[in-house]
Amino acid sequence: MKIKNECHLDRQKVMNMLSKITLFGGFERNNLEYLLNNLSEISIEKGEIIFKEGDSPSDIYIVLEGRAEFFLNGEKFLDIEKGFSMAETAVLGIQKHVFTAIAATDMELLVLSKKKLKEIFHKNKEVFSLLILNMARELARGVALFGDNKHIYTSMEKKKIEKK
Repeated sequence: MKIKNECHLDRQKVMNMLSKITLFGGFERNNLEYLLNNLSEISIEKGEIIFKEGDSPSDIYIVLEGRAEFFLNGEKFLDIEKGFSMAETAVLGIQKHVFTAIAATDMELLVLSKKKLKEIFHKNKEVFSLLILNMARELARGVALFGDNKHIYTSMEKKKIEKK
């Protein structure tokens, strides 16, 4: 993973994309801007592991460009692409990742680290509360859908399954 020191994001385009991700549901523009200022941008090359089964969750990822594949016990079960988030509820728990996510193409990701999430807790209770509420909603949706923990890695899995 390569952290980009210079950020050349089209902020308006990214803000529009963030506003459509369920993780940021209910966020007003000023809250999205605050959040965007706390995200890092990274580049990932095709084939690189984003996170691995057994790793401790440490980041929430938002896909700006590219596609990732999810594997459980070596078997692919999900693709995600631009405009999707992943691992958002995993950072809430203390358990290890139960899946592996691999870049299927070169990718550009926004990252909200656990450390930044803790900083947001101390500096902006409104943004933190909305994030936690939305994470809890995603967790509840997944439990209702699956009755297990397979849902916790992408807020868009339900929509992917409904399309099949």
